[in-house]
Amino acid sequence: MLATVWSVSVYECVIGRCTILVGTDLDRRKRVIRPLEQIDLSTAVEAVKSGGVIAFPTDTFYALGVDAMNELAIRRAFEIKQRPATTPMPVLISEISQVEAFTSGFNAASHVLAEQFWPGALTIVVEANNEVPDVLMGGLGTVGLRMPDHDLARYLISEAKRGITGTSANISGEPPSKDWRVVDESMGIELDALVIGECGDASAASTVVQVVDGVVRILREGPISAGEIETALAVDKL
Repeated sequence: MLATVWSVSVYECVIGRCTILVGTDLDRRKRVIRPLEQIDLSTAVEAVKSGGVIAFPTDTFYALGVDAMNELAIRRAFEIKQRPATTPMPVLISEISQVEAFTSGFNAASHVLAEQFWPGALTIVVEANNEVPDVLMGGLGTVGLRMPDHDLARYLISEAKRGITGTSANISGEPPSKDWRVVDESMGIELDALVIGECGDASAASTVVQVVDGVVRILREGPISAGEIETALAVDKL
């Protein structure tokens, strides 16, 4: 299936040491249509696999991505973001089977919400298994999982064959951005790869729902409302 994406070439940062995967012709700004499989994301994928830090577009904002099971990479992402390590980082996945790497607590309610709202702007927080690095969870024992409604982001995650962190690519205290130039200016010198492309239309960070021990709690309301969550769960009980 064809998807609207940007043609990709490689461009070295003028101000930093990162490699930018350019998602547009820098001179002509021409948009093209090509299959995702023809987009070369190898630089970003190899960066993730080798413990590097990347930034990439999602359906909400630009995300700061590392291998979500690599403790050293996660700590480096915290340092780049200048974020307290007591704050958990969400994980982005490309297919439902990837939840098994992070939890055995993806219960019936979790599946209902995933089927209804994934891919989309819903982060589902569940109990983490013993393999998940404590630093990813901020010491809470839970992990937030989301499947982004963004073809290029999911393709990147699929090619990396692992969950990738999805915290916003901004310095803590600054607003998240949909513009790669803003990301490059604020932290480009620290990145191993920057994937250039368009973010989705969402104007807010994802809704966050915690599903633990059969109890569903809305921790943050975003593009998906509390009413929509309640309706989805109520319909499943009919």
